[in-house]
Amino acid sequence: MTRKEDTPLCMRCYQSLRKRPRTCSRCGEYRIAPYLRQEGPVCPHCANQFDLGQCAGCGNDQRPLQGNYCTICVAPRLLRILISDDEGTTHPQLTALEHYLLRNPENADAVISWIRRSPMARVVHDMATGHAPISLRAIAGHRAGGATGYLAALLMESGVVPTENFDRIRLEVWEEEYFAALPNLANRSLLKQYAAWIVNPRFVDAAHLGTTDESLRHRQSKAHLIAVCNLLDTLNDRGLDLGTVPQRTFDDYVATRGRAGKQLTPFIRWAGAQGLTRLRSEYLKSSLGTSGATEDERWAWAKDLLTSEDLRLEVRVGGLLAIIYGTALTRVVSLRRDAVTLEGDTIYLSLGTEPIKLPSALGALLRRLLDSGTTSGRESNIWIFKGRRAGRHLTTATIRGPLARRGISLRAARNVALMSLARDLPPSVLAELLGISVYAAERWSAHSGHDWTDYPRVRLTTGPI
Repeated sequence: MTRKEDTPLCMRCYQSLRKRPRTCSRCGEYRIAPYLRQEGPVCPHCANQFDLGQCAGCGNDQRPLQGNYCTICVAPRLLRILISDDEGTTHPQLTALEHYLLRNPENADAVISWIRRSPMARVVHDMATGHAPISLRAIAGHRAGGATGYLAALLMESGVVPTENFDRIRLEVWEEEYFAALPNLANRSLLKQYAAWIVNPRFVDAAHLGTTDESLRHRQSKAHLIAVCNLLDTLNDRGLDLGTVPQRTFDDYVATRGRAGKQLTPFIRWAGAQGLTRLRSEYLKSSLGTSGATEDERWAWAKDLLTSEDLRLEVRVGGLLAIIYGTALTRVVSLRRDAVTLEGDTIYLSLGTEPIKLPSALGALLRRLLDSGTTSGRESNIWIFKGRRAGRHLTTATIRGPLARRGISLRAARNVALMSLARDLPPSVLAELLGISVYAAERWSAHSGHDWTDYPRVRLTTGPI
């Protein structure tokens, strides 16, 4: 137990006085106040003592201390050790990471916490010492999670490694391990071909860093390949293969596995195109469902988001895009800044192939959001809805959660919006504006009860107004 002015203090409280800044009870300045008096914490100046409370490096007394040094002085030292080998020689390729992490001194606390607590910090040191290659594949070999995705984003954003699709790389690393464990060599070869030609090319966006560290598409791809492998193993156990299995046997297999069985359709169709099977498999038909909301409710929600300053700006803009244009939230959060075109006071947004002129109120909010996303250093802010972590856009939960707590159902609002737009626009135009497939646009048109079969004739015969 430690005492100050006859006041007992536990060691934790005493260390907090010496290390954390607070308001001095005498001068009112915000600085480290390590002396406890009757009126409260007192800074060294007011206590006529100067042995405590200042950083031994820069002399600052308004920042938290790590030992005798403030976090801004400690972070560069820890980073230099992290990217150096056992002889103290800094790896030249990793200096870009050092500059990136130190670009904002206010992030020193977070940098120190990452170095000391993240398991990926050890991976960086292994890269610096030559025990691991400086590549995304080296990171993908570790257990998937937030730490691996964050390090991959750091290396890409800082320019240490080229920007690639980390989800695809992680999937390829998993495939190598999973396929190598398959006992049937023919099935192993077939799965490798299918993955290389059909599954992996789905990750085509080189700048994609993922909405989450374990993206939905990545999980679905793994589950799909496992389902295909299970089918091939089952056929092998029964002495069959894709060329000899009867259609009825395959249908029974699919029926007993429900939706998971229906997910075999892409593989069966690919195998058929390769002349490996004569099996038939159909895709599941998705249901558009009911709206669950009225047009008046939809516009009341939009008005609320346009005027409510108590919600974060990204929540308001993201919610409005979903409510007004029926855009899926996964599409909204992944919109890039180059999808926006500014022409004076007018703002255009490209959700599909054709830009949409935004209403002035929504355009003003979007402009505020863009102006708030300032960048520094090498950080390339490619996202409209920039995430809190390097290289990532916001997750859908960041927008959906606050809106749900406000009583706004985005799914219901999207259904109403798409049915309303489908009544006013022909499917081809709707698909171009919103970036959805023509098939989906046609289904929404049919669901809305509007018949556009005569649209081409009307468009050709109608003269200028």
